[in-house]
Amino acid sequence: MKISALHIANLFDYGLYHGVSESSLRSYLSKHDLDVCNPQNSVSELEFLAVFKALIFHSDNPHFGLNYGCYLNIKALSFISEISLNASSIEQATLILQEYLNVSFPLVSISTKEEGAYYVLQLNCKLEDETIRNHLLDIAYCFIFRELRLMLSEEFTPKLQLPYANISPYSIQLNSKIENGPKHQILLDKNILKTEINKKKVKEIEYLLPKFMLMLDKKNKDYRAFSLQVRHMTLNMCSPEIPTFKQVSKQFPLSDRTIQRKLTKEGLSFRRISDDIKRELSFYLMKGRQIKTQDIAYMLGYSESSAYLHAVKRWGDNAP
Repeated sequence: MKISALHIANLFDYGLYHGVSESSLRSYLSKHDLDVCNPQNSVSELEFLAVFKALIFHSDNPHFGLNYGCYLNIKALSFISEISLNASSIEQATLILQEYLNVSFPLVSISTKEEGAYYVLQLNCKLEDETIRNHLLDIAYCFIFRELRLMLSEEFTPKLQLPYANISPYSIQLNSKIENGPKHQILLDKNILKTEINKKKVKEIEYLLPKFMLMLDKKNKDYRAFSLQVRHMTLNMCSPEIPTFKQVSKQFPLSDRTIQRKLTKEGLSFRRISDDIKRELSFYLMKGRQIKTQDIAYMLGYSESSAYLHAVKRWGDNAP
């Protein structure tokens, strides 16, 4: 079983947030100098799982799969935009997702069924190790749910089910209500089978994705080492709404107080970092683009246009 090397590249990046060097993780690969950013390259199942298990062990986090799945969001936006542009129905989108997993990440698969009033997407993994299996399923679950939410209108908001006794951490990170269920399942109103996928949100991603990528690569003189890590994590977790401090803090092996103290030492706060991101995206969206104010407010996570306009007034002409 072959796994796309890009998945190893993502693990390398994520490992840095937990103090794990890329060189130490490369020791698990048969080719230590493998170009993991080349989509044509792949690794074996054993190699991927060795790197994966090393990170789980080092993080000592029972919700590693959940947090890593949320981190992958921004890296998935280009792929999900491709799905939305090439699929006019949820069935087509599901087929593309199934093919994507089959080709690049065959450790997890998707099956579908109609059950009562729902069209059900169920994630499956054949690994015997229950802990590793659940981490892998959590990753795919977060990835698929967050991206489906981008494609669908609010009337078709997915219903979530997970087979865990404690689902509170999942509700917090995914910012959604979750029920106990028999499997990793995403339930959609069966009427979605007769409805075209919402194209409005695709435009949002087309506008935002290039800017997000530029912001991730941007060298910002106002940020030092740790605050830059927090900024990058925040950008990675945008969907496109900016994540909360509580969501972002779960990604670091530090207490909330320690994170705040380290940011303060560097002359910043999470609120300032979040505000900087919103300000930069706001000026970008307003400049030369015919996007309604209420749509920009929504994209940036403001509940009301008035709150967004108040922020714009506060920012003044201080464009990035």
